[in-house]
Amino acid sequence: MTFQNKVNQGNKKYNDMGGINPNQRILETMCSHIQMRYGLIRKKKGNKWDNYCFYDYQAQQIIVQDSNTYVKIYREIRKGFEPIYIDNIDRCTKQQWGELLQEFGLKSYISYPILNKNNTIIGHLSFMNDEPVKFDQPKLETLFPFCSDLIATDFSTTTETLHLQNILEQERIYSKNRDLILFSLAHDLNNPVSIIKLLSQYLGQSLNGAQQVLAKKIENASSRMKGVIDDILDFSNTRFGREAESYTDLVNMEPLIKQVLSEFEVIHDRKVLTHMRLPLNVHCDKAKMGRAFVNLISNAIKHGEPHQEIEINAFIEKDNFIFSVTNQLSAAHLLNTSDLFKPFVRGSGSKGLGLGLYVTKEIAKSHQGDIEVVIEDRKITFKLLIPIN
Repeated sequence: MTFQNKVNQGNKKYNDMGGINPNQRILETMCSHIQMRYGLIRKKKGNKWDNYCFYDYQAQQIIVQDSNTYVKIYREIRKGFEPIYIDNIDRCTKQQWGELLQEFGLKSYISYPILNKNNTIIGHLSFMNDEPVKFDQPKLETLFPFCSDLIATDFSTTTETLHLQNILEQERIYSKNRDLILFSLAHDLNNPVSIIKLLSQYLGQSLNGAQQVLAKKIENASSRMKGVIDDILDFSNTRFGREAESYTDLVNMEPLIKQVLSEFEVIHDRKVLTHMRLPLNVHCDKAKMGRAFVNLISNAIKHGEPHQEIEINAFIEKDNFIFSVTNQLSAAHLLNTSDLFKPFVRGSGSKGLGLGLYVTKEIAKSHQGDIEVVIEDRKITFKLLIPIN
């Protein structure tokens, strides 16, 4: 089979694959300069050699060619690793080269080694033609080292990119597995913690004095644990493809807000000012809205000045239900607003998982809403906006 026939076999395969190799320009420019038809970059991978980029200047396209096609030629090259310049095999003084090139229907051949920073051979840059070609060898000897360095840099960049892609894929798999483990753990803990909370409430009714105080501490601790578990479950739900939904249930927000506040009154001794403009009827998921309220109020209690009041406003404005929570920032509290809604990012001194605000943001998005943050005069306000329809 002639060299041209072998080349033609590879053309269709490459066109089906698509894509442009970044070294095409080097081969195209050099083929034009030297007046060679074919340019080839060959890369060493361990003990193997593969065609990295093969260009047909006459056809103006990259072609695909079996790596084994040039095994005999490259075996001969690897004996010395020296640059090779043959303008006409009929005048070639080395018989073995004349026979090799004749076998592939080639008349002219150039090959130059590609070296890495340690001066180790990592590839070859070659040019071939099926007719004799006259070229200026001294000029090429000054040009090829530059081309070799460019290709070596591309080899290194490609290797590093593949390495980073592998790391990124491993991190993606790790992140997915972590989310699954968290979900499974939270799901398994949810029922036992709920039972502990209910039993502590039941026992507290029949106990007196110090025993009742102890039962209350158990209830408070289980409530905090239940909140963490709920955050994990909500977080997992948002990570597993939950998108914006359409809600048909019309929910009256007033009793829901009062219920959430009553739960906080039992656990936390904080002054809360509440302002509600009625009516507050919204199409939404009641459980999710309750979770969003809990997260915003919990955030204010955790990160606000402990002796300052928390202000809550709930009203409807311009077809949006708005629930806002305002608290005083502590003097030493440094706030990076860009990280507020990222998962697993906690404020200084916080003992939670850092999921509350992230989950709240996702709940808003699932209702086609949003959440805004306003900081003014050492006060921070989180404003939840939910379309009423």
